[in-house]
Amino acid sequence: MVIKMNNNLPVSPEPPTVKEELAHVAAGLRLLENPTAYFSELREKYGDTFLVDVFGFQLFCVFSNTALENFYKLPEDQASFGLATFDLMGFKTPSEIFADAMPNLFYKLLTLKQVNSYIADIIDVVELEIDRLGEAGEFEIFDQIRTLEQRIGYRLWIGEEASSEQYWIKLKQNFDVLDQEKAFVDPASVLETIKTGKKKERAAVAEIAAIIDEIWAQRQVSGVGGEDTLHLMHQLFDDEDKTLENRKVAHNTINANQGFLSNLYAAIAWCTVHVVSNDEVAQAVLTDIAVAREKYGEDFLLQLDAINEMDYIEQLLMESVRVAQRSITLRKVMQEVTLNDGQREYTVAPGAYITTLLSVTNFQPPGLEGFDPNHYTKNKLTADLGGFAKESVTTFGHGSHSCPAQRLSHIVTKVVLCKLLINFDLDAQFTHAEPSRVQLGGVARSEQPCIVNYRRRIVGQ
Repeated sequence: MVIKMNNNLPVSPEPPTVKEELAHVAAGLRLLENPTAYFSELREKYGDTFLVDVFGFQLFCVFSNTALENFYKLPEDQASFGLATFDLMGFKTPSEIFADAMPNLFYKLLTLKQVNSYIADIIDVVELEIDRLGEAGEFEIFDQIRTLEQRIGYRLWIGEEASSEQYWIKLKQNFDVLDQEKAFVDPASVLETIKTGKKKERAAVAEIAAIIDEIWAQRQVSGVGGEDTLHLMHQLFDDEDKTLENRKVAHNTINANQGFLSNLYAAIAWCTVHVVSNDEVAQAVLTDIAVAREKYGEDFLLQLDAINEMDYIEQLLMESVRVAQRSITLRKVMQEVTLNDGQREYTVAPGAYITTLLSVTNFQPPGLEGFDPNHYTKNKLTADLGGFAKESVTTFGHGSHSCPAQRLSHIVTKVVLCKLLINFDLDAQFTHAEPSRVQLGGVARSEQPCIVNYRRRIVGQ
């Protein structure tokens, strides 16, 4: 609930406030139609700080240098990223999944030692998918990379059995029902979920839980099973009440898989799009591969040093995320906070959301209007921001809210791209690709299908 200030608004002093003819609804409909264009229009009309009511959600929007700097410094207990994300994801995901969520689970799964140990598993799953593709054919890049990353996720965040032929397709079918991306790519589809009380989503959760329980039960009987994520989950939630233990394991496994899929697959897909449609990018990526192969041998992808030295692919990932990023970044105000935008200091009441939109800010600094992986050196932005704050360009976040999976993301991207280019000749069947106009949240899919023909390379070529 929003606590109103004396001016009957959640922000004081009153900021420029968006006036639409149809209160609550008009701004929401405009936002769903084209979030980036709408927020850019509002900035031109109201400036870098304004308040807009979107379907009853009070969004205090900030875009100035000072405001962005202060925005990313807000303490989590006062202005919560986690609870804002819960509110956004809660339209699609059953609330009980979040209720059982273990704080800092990703940090446990993404320690340096564990991330390094995942490399062989990632390679193994990618090779399974390459075998499944066969000798020749065609695929849509975003669909194929999404499927590939889903299968990698089942291996990493459940176990080897989950990525096997016996289980992975069943898991995919049910995780596709839970797909949070639908709320971003097609927000209108959320209405069906709301109307049915998440009936299909809860059925999918039950199916996933049953598969996870089956895998664990088979391990108990056979005595076979390594110290993987499923094993770790049961250690973390060990309880005399095994029904409760199994439920928490299933729910946290679902959270881990959904979190892993949320942005990375689209980022890798954009890297692939740029490789197949830009000869300069393709040659630079092939050079990265050739240098690593020459130095470390045919099994170079198993060696962390080789992966770390493929600098251009890292730059390609960072730039692909920057230009395709469509995240609306929210902080849900939990305690009254103040935020200075460089012109005024505002007090924001609990219940409001302090907001910025990355597809607007990521293109502000001069020189960053277009795509160029050389804007980065490895994963650091090297372009001159021309007086703009570093927070005006966002890929994997800033400060305490930086993405904990950045290191793993670079590893997965390099393995996937290298394996695809080593094994296949790829021929783009599209001439143009741009981020979806309607997407609100995450790294965007393409507005147009990105079809490629593929043919297995002859060994030695």
